[in-house]
This record gives sequence, C-alpha cells and structure tokens, in this order.
Amino acid sequence: MRTKYLDSLRGIAVVWMIIFHTSYDMRMLGMVDWDFSQGFWFAFPRVIAFTFLFCVGASLNFAHSPKINWINLRQRSLKLALASLAVSLGTYFIFPQQWVFFGTLHCILVGSFLGALMVNHRKSALTLMLLILALQYIVGYDIKWVSSIVQKPSMDFIPIYPWFWAILLGMLAGPILSKNKFLTGLGCPSFLRFLGTHSLKIYLLHQPLIYGTLWVISSLI
Repeated sequence: MRTKYLDSLRGIAVVWMIIFHTSYDMRMLGMVDWDFSQGFWFAFPRVIAFTFLFCVGASLNFAHSPKINWINLRQRSLKLALASLAVSLGTYFIFPQQWVFFGTLHCILVGSFLGALMVNHRKSALTLMLLILALQYIVGYDIKWVSSIVQKPSMDFIPIYPWFWAILLGMLAGPILSKNKFLTGLGCPSFLRFLGTHSLKIYLLHQPLIYGTLWVISSLI
C-alpha cells in the first residue's frame, strides 16, 4: 500500500538529493569552492538521509502490520541488497579512496529488516529509540564516535547506529500521521509522487548522469 503524503515526502527528499549531489560533484570537479565540512552543506545531506529513513520507518506500518509480510521483506531486501552492492562496487572503482561501504541504501536495507521485526512491538521500538537518542546526545556515543572506530573515509557513511532512531521515529509516527486528515487529503504534486514512487531507480541513476554531465562541462570550460 502506498500513501500520497509519504511518496510526496520521499519525492521532496529526491529533489534535495539531486541538488546536493549536483553541488557536491561541482565541488569535486573544481567548479565551485564551497565548504561541505560545516554549515548548510554539512547539515543538508543529513536532513536528506533523515527524511529517507523516516519514510522507510513510516512505510513499514503498511507493509508489515499487523504481522510481518515475509515475502515482501525478502523481495525488498534482495532488491536493496543488489542496489547497495551496485553502489559499493561503482564507488570502489571510481572513488577507491572514499568508496561507499555502508551508505544510505545499506542503512535502509538493514534498518528495514530490523524495523520489520519491531513494527508490531511499539513499546520496545519507543524504548530503543529513546535509548539510542540518550546514548547519542547525552552519553556522547554519536556518529563521530562510530567514525572513530571505523576510521575509514567514505563519500556516504550512514551507519545503522545511531541512524536507526530515524527509522524508529517514522515507524512510531506513521500511524498517527496516517490519521491526520490534512495530510491524507493534501493535494500533492504528481511529479513529487512520481519521484517518490521511483526513488530507488532515481537514486541509482542520478549520480552517474550528473557526474558524467558535469565532467563533460568542466572539461569544456
């Protein structure tokens, strides 16, 4: 089952993703000198990742409630696994120093499976989410702590901890949002729903197309 507001929200995230990757590729090719290590350009991709993961969590309510749909889970996991492998292999050969070993798709793959196991155990999901947030923001076991353990640079590093909290939040908020008459009756642009419906295909195809196009342009300048 698909919902218009989730497809539209996912579509907005796709638009943001294309904007960010276009800007990031321009920086890599020396076309601009923007600083991606702080400020807006540092926060922007994290907002994008959160939006995608939130949508993943919210969607789990429709796919695996009141019980897990194992056929759907296996099919989706296989699709995401192949897509994640494609991203890892592609970036390994093109950007060997910063290849993606556990990026957004990898996090969605693992998070979707773990989330499906928890979607019908909402109290446990809430407890785990609060625990992750406490460890991250109070104790200090945050993304920097994880990176200090991994110690491997990557173009896209979205580890399941602590990012699983965003999936859990979407999972918990999904049923509440689905009952909101404003959201369910919202007239969302069809192009956003289209982007949201085909987000995986766009995710896989947009970066090679953008980078290739910008590389040609930068070569001609």
